[in-house]
Amino acid sequence: MATTVYKKNVPGPATHALVIGVGHYAHLAGGAGKKKYPNNEGLGQLKSPPVSAQMMARWLIENYQSQQRPLATVSLLVSEKSPTPFEYHANGKKKAIKPQTATMANVEQAMLDWHAFGNTNPDNLLLFYFCGHGIAAGSELALLMEDFGANAIAPLNGALDFRGFYRGMEECAAREQCYFLDACRVGSKLLEKNNGAGTRTPIQWTGNVDNPGGRLRLGPTFHSTLPDQPAYAQPGKPSVFTQALLESLAGAASGNELGPWEVRTTRLQDALDFLMLQASRDLRMPQAQIPSTDNTTKVVMNTLQTPAVPVVVRVDPEAALPLATLRCENATRKERRTPSAEPWRLSLVPASYSFFADIDTPDFKSASLLNDPVQPPYWSKPLRVKP
Repeated sequence: MATTVYKKNVPGPATHALVIGVGHYAHLAGGAGKKKYPNNEGLGQLKSPPVSAQMMARWLIENYQSQQRPLATVSLLVSEKSPTPFEYHANGKKKAIKPQTATMANVEQAMLDWHAFGNTNPDNLLLFYFCGHGIAAGSELALLMEDFGANAIAPLNGALDFRGFYRGMEECAAREQCYFLDACRVGSKLLEKNNGAGTRTPIQWTGNVDNPGGRLRLGPTFHSTLPDQPAYAQPGKPSVFTQALLESLAGAASGNELGPWEVRTTRLQDALDFLMLQASRDLRMPQAQIPSTDNTTKVVMNTLQTPAVPVVVRVDPEAALPLATLRCENATRKERRTPSAEPWRLSLVPASYSFFADIDTPDFKSASLLNDPVQPPYWSKPLRVKP
């Protein structure tokens, strides 16, 4: 089984992605391993990471565009209790491949290969995505692979030391790297008492290469949640963070000030924050999931022909929403939604639109916003229906 599920010969600078999704933990309760790690701190099996990781990899293969750095490779590792083939479309054909499982040994090799891809050109872009269990102790963050807890007296042998790995990547020739971590950051006694020791660091800082080529490494890192907070997903569906990330890459995090529509990391946090707040409301979470970022620097990722802008149509006051028929119209598009208690979510291309809330009761009157511009990162103005 190959780690690299997609490969294309790209002369010159290219984009290389490493995607990991861990849902099955063999040595936690419900896992397939014979021996279970007893001090599991409440960790168990997950259903969203395999779906989220495969969706991320599929989106990259089918939708990612870059004029300067086309997609060259996607490496995918997925652990789920009942493995399923990874399917995607490329060059008009449907393909299916069984990805490797996300054991620590397989992940280590995939990281070494990814590092080697990065070393082929300093102008390469490296993308790293992880979805699964994470545990934290202060600034330390461990990403747990399928075989976490396999060794009862060294359970962290199955965990990646993210900070150490991130430091080690400073010496990779590729000067632009983006990291997306879809994992909880809740404090762990296990990590705290071991002071992070035991976690694996496949790529370490050696001191042999200082800023290859004299260029600083740009390595913005996006977390799905704040420190000491959990991350959420509906079982068997893409996580809140991953869904927001894909919408951001499709246009919410784009701008065209320099010419073409480009997705930039400096715009990503704003888009993620808005989209995840909407998802938190839709799922009626007790507390909104708030993304965070480290080392924010500008890296251009996706180049878009036409971005998709997230739109949320609301009314003010909210009590009138179940009574209002909502409309969105311009010269090329006309849509209508019958009354509902939920805000109306749309995806629109940048243009001017007119929005209407049709309602006529003693307490509320119809309202509209005419020829209002819709641009990334989002549009969410309320239609005021007070008399």
